Amino acid sequence: MSAAFAMTPTARATPSPSLRASSIAARRAVVAPAAARRLAPSSSSRSSRATRVVATRAEYGDVERARGQDYNASANVFVDAFFLRGKPAGDNAITPSELSYLRGAQRKDLTRRYNRRGDAAMFVIRDDDGNGDVVGCVGAEVQRFQGIVPLSRADAETKGEVLDRPVIANLAVAASARRRGVAKRLMRAVEDEIRGWGYDEAVLVVESSNGKAKGLYGKLGYKVVGGEAATPNIVISEEGKVVNGAVRTSFMRKDLTKPDGGAGAPPAAVAVAVAVAVAVAAKVGGVF
Repeated sequence: MSAAFAMTPTARATPSPSLRASSIAARRAVVAPAAARRLAPSSSSRSSRATRVVATRAEYGDVERARGQDYNASANVFVDAFFLRGKPAGDNAITPSELSYLRGAQRKDLTRRYNRRGDAAMFVIRDDDGNGDVVGCVGAEVQRFQGIVPLSRADAETKGEVLDRPVIANLAVAASARRRGVAKRLMRAVEDEIRGWGYDEAVLVVESSNGKAKGLYGKLGYKVVGGEAATPNIVISEEGKVVNGAVRTSFMRKDLTKPDGGAGAPPAAVAVAVAVAVAVAAKVGGVF
């Protein structure tokens, strides 16, 4: 299952023609929480965050809050899903050194973004066969944007109100666990977490050509409210190197106060703001 985009570490090669665009955890601007578009949190929402476990048993284990080595395991699941799935084993395959780099960089970024205090969290589902291997992951954090641009990329000509938005990213499911409801369970868990933070919406971004992911998010109540023709991203070059690139993306938003995410697009003013509050795959080197 494809995931919402995230941000990436710096590529170690000069941009060159690419075969396949992928995403890896993106850099974010560290910002103080703002009250924009927040709900009034319930009396127990924050006090229970540290111990909350979403009991949604199915073929696999419960949805759990990530801890310890889960970040490393999640990084492997994510890289496998977005850099290795469908990739040829011979020509144009990612080189072993670049693959090792991606796994390490992804692990560090997931840990930095989600293993901290404040409005940030990562959830995992494990294989229930006794090994406890992570088969799915998803993260969420609050990021700040101005208009349709991440605040860290904004300049003097950037227009729009500065607002914080809860961003869902790094949704990935191992090949062995796909089409079994893992992604949906993870999304329900992370949306519940965001409600606990006091927000009434969730936003994400997906590659426009990724019909399966867009279909999943659409069924879960997310609606396209904007897009970008060339979102900074990383790609694998013809030489199997990680390089800077760009892809067309769609920005999606869900109204968490309504079961189906709400009918129709949000008001224009809101759509502009939420269209940019996304976990976009970053220009390597840190757009966010």
